[in-house]
Amino acid sequence: MRGLLELWRRHKDERRRTRKRLPELEAADLVLVSHAKSGRTWLVALISHVLHLTRGVPADELWEGDNFHRLDPAIPKLFATHERNEPVPIRRRLPELVRDRRLLLLVRDPRDVIVSWYHHHARRSTPRTRARLGLPEDMSRVDLATFATDPSFGLPSVVDFLERWVAIARTHPRAHLVRYEDLRARTSEELARIVEFLGLSAPPEVLERAVAFASFDSLKEKERTGFFRTEKLQARDPADPASFKVRRGKVGGYRDELPGEVVAGLDRLVAERLDPALGYALPPTGSRTAASM
Repeated sequence: MRGLLELWRRHKDERRRTRKRLPELEAADLVLVSHAKSGRTWLVALISHVLHLTRGVPADELWEGDNFHRLDPAIPKLFATHERNEPVPIRRRLPELVRDRRLLLLVRDPRDVIVSWYHHHARRSTPRTRARLGLPEDMSRVDLATFATDPSFGLPSVVDFLERWVAIARTHPRAHLVRYEDLRARTSEELARIVEFLGLSAPPEVLERAVAFASFDSLKEKERTGFFRTEKLQARDPADPASFKVRRGKVGGYRDELPGEVVAGLDRLVAERLDPALGYALPPTGSRTAASM
């Protein structure tokens, strides 16, 4: 009986989220696609502050849906998605509906993604959210190495995501790909390209102010103090840095947190599966230029 009740709840939740999300997707001018824990919150914080400085939107809000478009029609309506957390009807139609909108694809080294995703679900998410995503409901029973190597939700699933969306972006008439690692290495330069892709403009001094505003230390402090109105940047436990939405952001940090033999296996999978042009088949030592696709 309990199992049937839970299935009914999930079905009801799926229908509710579909009714909410599908109109948002259909109304959007721009779709921002990324796997969870690829730096989307940071990217949106950067863009939001550029919009605050150039278009006068509130500094303590993040760009989401049509919230800024309602204040200034020049700002695109945004649909930001990790795909996996969407209802099934949205996931099925997403590649089709993306074709008629600008596509901003944010990618990150999948090995860093999976480690950050583990910490997020071990410390921030709820059992119901994890069940909806097909993740272990009790994360206390799953260690990092097991999570990272699991074929259904570990690194193989992140690689699948990247392969699929890079292929979509390559044939998309209005797509721009951003590598998280490039954004970390040359933030102002990459941000300028993104702002141009959005059809907006910002002088160099505005970009530099946005970079300072959204630095990791700054965002961590803003999360700790509840600066932003959104719950997305609210610390779960101010005493536990690993529970923050803004956690480490280190390039190649997965090597510090996993045993050597697990690291070797993850490296091998990335080298065998991912297009070398993304720059992840080699050790994470440098950066490359993001480009429109």
